[in-house]
Formats: sequence, C-alpha cells, structure tokens
Amino acid sequence: MKLLPPTRFRFHEDDHERYGSDWWVYDEAALVRVPASTLVEIEQQIGMGLRGMMRGVRADFTAANLASMWVARRLGGVDEPFEGFEPLALLADWEPVLAADDVDPPASASSTSPPNTEA
Repeated sequence: MKLLPPTRFRFHEDDHERYGSDWWVYDEAALVRVPASTLVEIEQQIGMGLRGMMRGVRADFTAANLASMWVARRLGGVDEPFEGFEPLALLADWEPVLAADDVDPPASASSTSPPNTEA
C-alpha cells in the first residue's frame, strides 16, 4: 500500500474547548516507523487494524477518520483512551500538508493548544 502524504486536520469549532483549535497532522510515514509493540497497542485501542484504518481514510469512512484523528494525537503526545474520544469527525477541516508547511512543529503546551499542534 502506498502511503498517503501528510494531511492535517482541525477539529470543528464545537470541539475546540475539549480538543483545541490548532491543526494536527495525520502522517502515515511517521506511523509506520512506530515500534510494533506500540502499533499493536494502538490497534487494540481503536478496534481495527492499521491497514484497515489507512484504507478507510482513503475511502473517507467515518470510523477510519475518527481513528486517524486519535492516532495523530497519540503520535503527537496526547495519551487519552480511544473510548470517550468523540469529536465531530464529519465536521473537521482536512487539508493536505503543503511542502512549505511544518509537518512536525515544536511541541507547545497551553490550556487550549495540545502538544504537536501548529499555531
């Protein structure tokens, strides 16, 4: 399976209080470089195999998009259970990461901006 180029998303405004308003990057190249034991743990939490999630993202399936949002946050340093992760996935903004965009921005902690987000 060919990996998708990095894509970024931002939660819908109704989710900003809970999940922040900054951009998150879903990056399959970064995902496949994660140690296998962590990938197994991720698969167990999201309830689907990562290849299935990746195929679902390509087909714009809601469950896959939700899982990919959670995975992006997990790889960005947010350790929260998948159970209870309930953003309005269908209303999130998605766009490709352009070459000039910062795919891996520096982590910054604040009450409204989780780590690994763009300003």
